[in-house]
Amino acid sequence: MKNLEGDGWRLAIPDGLIAKDHTAYGYQSGSIARGWIGEAPVTVIVQVKALEGGFNEWVRYVTRFFMDAESRRAEVPGAKDANRTDGVIDFDGLGAEDDRENCTTVIAKRGKRVWSLTIRTRPEDGIAAEIEPIVASFELKDAT
Repeated sequence: MKNLEGDGWRLAIPDGLIAKDHTAYGYQSGSIARGWIGEAPVTVIVQVKALEGGFNEWVRYVTRFFMDAESRRAEVPGAKDANRTDGVIDFDGLGAEDDRENCTTVIAKRGKRVWSLTIRTRPEDGIAAEIEPIVASFELKDAT
C-alpha cells in the first residue's frame, strides 16, 4: 500500500494503482487512481467540494443511481459526519459483465465541505475484502 494525499484528505491505495490529479465538473479538487488488485481492475476516486445544501441531501444526490444499495453512517477520522453506501451501478468503465460495477462511496463532511471517496470494481472479480483497507484508511487531515 502507498499513501495518497490531496486537499484535506489522505488514504492508502494498493501498489498496483497509479494516481493522478483529476477534478470532476462541479468539484474543487480531486484525484483518480486506476490499476489492478491482482487480475482485477479497480478505480479509486476522491473529490472535494463545498457543501451547498444539507449533508443528507448530498448523500442522496450522489447515490441516486445506485442499485441494490445499502447506506449507513460511517466513521472517518477528522470528519464531523460520514456516510458509506455499497451498491451496484450501471457503468461500463471496467468491462464488467452486464456493465454492472460494484461501487462503494464514502462521503465525509467537515464544516461546509464534503469529500467523496468512490471505489469501483467488477462483481465477478470477488475482491470486496481487498477494498476494505482502502476504505479504512480514508481520513480527513487537520485543517490548516
